[in-house]
Parts: sequence; structure tokens; C-alpha cells
Amino acid sequence: MSTNTNVQELHSAGANAIGFDYQFYYFMYLALSLKHGEKIGFEVKEDVHIDKSDGSSILFQGKHSVQTNKSGEVVNLTTLDVDLWKTVANWTDFIHAENDVAGYLSKTSFVLFTNKNEDINGFLTALSAYKASGDLNLFINSLKQIKSSSTNGEIIGYLKKTLKLGKKNIGKFFSKVSIETSFDDIINKIKNRLLETTRVTAIMEAIFEKLYTALQGAKYLDIKDEKKFEITFADFNNRFGRCFEIAFQDRPLPVRSIPFLIPEDLEEQMFIKQLIDVGEVTSGSKLITKYTEQMLKTFNHFTWWTGENLIFPHELKACEDNALLVWESEFISKYRDINGKITQGISIDELELEIKKAAVQIVDSLRKEDLDILNVKLGREFSIGQFYMLSDRLQLGWHLKWEDKYKQ
Repeated sequence: MSTNTNVQELHSAGANAIGFDYQFYYFMYLALSLKHGEKIGFEVKEDVHIDKSDGSSILFQGKHSVQTNKSGEVVNLTTLDVDLWKTVANWTDFIHAENDVAGYLSKTSFVLFTNKNEDINGFLTALSAYKASGDLNLFINSLKQIKSSSTNGEIIGYLKKTLKLGKKNIGKFFSKVSIETSFDDIINKIKNRLLETTRVTAIMEAIFEKLYTALQGAKYLDIKDEKKFEITFADFNNRFGRCFEIAFQDRPLPVRSIPFLIPEDLEEQMFIKQLIDVGEVTSGSKLITKYTEQMLKTFNHFTWWTGENLIFPHELKACEDNALLVWESEFISKYRDINGKITQGISIDELELEIKKAAVQIVDSLRKEDLDILNVKLGREFSIGQFYMLSDRLQLGWHLKWEDKYKQ
């Protein structure tokens, strides 16, 4: 590995980016449990904060680590963890900045959430003992012992700052401090919270995608406009309630960003061959990729919907049968005059240009269709995707003699 590569890795923002994402996911997680009269903020008073209806506040500081031990597990939150004491010192700064320290401490709680694991941590043990017994002298002695055991100048400085709060304020402050360790797998925690409401995994996944995108967009715009990104219970319902609408439909068909693989040889697809043959699209056109994406998007959603029991096989077949009926009607209509000429003895070869023109007209007409399934409109993209799917399976075609040309 080159020296330059090592330098680049040292300056990589990957770990920091994950940390910011971790904090935002935590914000999203808490927002889902917001109650009447409460307000949640991101990067306003802290990484995350909640203002309660009684006037109190909870400040949340998040610390994410990508470091692992020999077993591949996230490292432990140790007694002399720099992140731990930096967070405590930051909160100490908040307290020192207050004119009414007693009032501030009476209405403010502090939570450190981290994906680091808890093993043997002298501070957490001392904090737990203090909250249980109320022995403040013993707790302060524990803090002093931790400071004296450290050789890290940063940690010593953080602890000195904390101890300067004085005995009375130290007692009030740490009685309001909570440390939440091993808080990992945050995305699944959010999804599980959504699932408690929706009960259907497919609906939950669709809501998750919409809500995450909407919250990120709102955050960006608010901060860009130099506004505080804070959301009240009413704001959440008004600004993001539409993300949940699908959960309350009788038979919802959620749309998701489902990845798909584009075939290597696009023009070997039967539905593309048919379109090229009638001149609707030319070989090498960028439209071939677009049409393929529409077909695969439709195929993936139909597969997903049936797999999640959002639609049943017979309902899918009814949709396909209806599409074939619509196609057949257009096919008969567009080829009526041409069939009449063939009946009069004109050869098909002589009518090839007319046939191709009629075939393209059929495609154009079907692109305007909006099919439905379960009385829900699919939209034009899924509708034409459905026709492409049926064409690819040779259940329909565009050329007058498509069956003779391809069903061999």
C-alpha cells in the first residue's frame, strides 16, 4: 500500500459521515414517538433534543464508533473513553453558561447514546451506585480517582472542568445523566417501531423510505434557510403525515426503490426485438435502456407485491387479462383497414410500411393507458411496463403477423 493511500485513509471522512447518519437516524427514531406538546430538534441545543410539554428538556449526544475488537465486535465504552468525558465536559459548559444553574439542572436531562458496548466501566458503576444510594461524596471520590488514573491530558482537562461545578451541582447534574450503550442496528429499530403501527412489512418499508427522504429534505431546506430544524408533534403530522397514508388504504400497493440488473444485451430481449422490428425504436437508441427499466421496475413490483401477499395470483392474472383485452381492442382497431386490403388480395409484403405504421400507433395508444389492479390505478409507467412484460413473454405483439414472426 502506498504512502499516499495511507494519508488518504487517515483523512477519510467515512467514519464521521457514519456518525452524522447515526445521529440523524436516532432523531428519526425518537420523532416516531413524539407526543402532544413535545418538540424535537436536530443540531439545535444538542445533536438531538426533545422539549417536553412540562417545560423540561432532554439533550441527546451521540457517539458512534467503527472500531472493533479482535472478535469483530464494536469496542467497549471504557472508563477512560475520550468520547465519554468530552461529552460530559460539553454538558458542563452548558451548565457553566447558565445564570440560573439550579433552574437549568432541575428541568434538563442528559443522555449519551452510543453503539459502543458496556463491559467493565468504573464510571458507569459509580454513576449507578450514586443514583441508587445517593452517596455524593463516594461518587465525587470516584471521579477524582478516575482523573488521577489517567495520563491523557484531554481527559484530565475534561474532568477538572466537571469537578469545578462544585459538590451541589455535580450531584444535581449526574442525577440527570444517562448513558445508553450498545445502541446499534438503528435502522432496524426504526423499522420495528414503524412495524408496530403498520403490521405489514411491505407497507413499513415503503413508509420508511418516504419518511427518511422527507425528513432529510426538510432538514436540508431548513438549515439552508438558516432556520432551526425543530419539529413539533403537530408539525410532524402536517409535514410528514402523507408518508403514512399508504398504511390506511384498504389494499395499498406501495412503491419502492427496488434495485434491478440491466441485461447485458438489451436488444436480445423479446419485447425490444418486437419494437425494433416495427421501427418504434432504432438499434442502439438510449430509449432501449429506458424501456427496459420500465419493464423491470414493473416486474419487480408485481413480484414484490405478490410475495408480500399485497395482491394474490388471481388478482395479478385479472390485471394481465385486462391489459390483453385493452391491447386486443387496439390491435383489431388499428389493423381493420389493413386486414380489409389483405382480404381484397393485396399481399402483406406490399403493406409492410402500413403495418409498421399501425404497429407504432398501437404502442403509442397503449402508452396513454392507465391500468388498474384492485381498483387502484397503476400509473402510466407501470401500465406500459405491464404491456412490455406481456410482449416479452409473447402474450402480445405489435406487428400484424407477430405470432408467425416470433412464436416459432
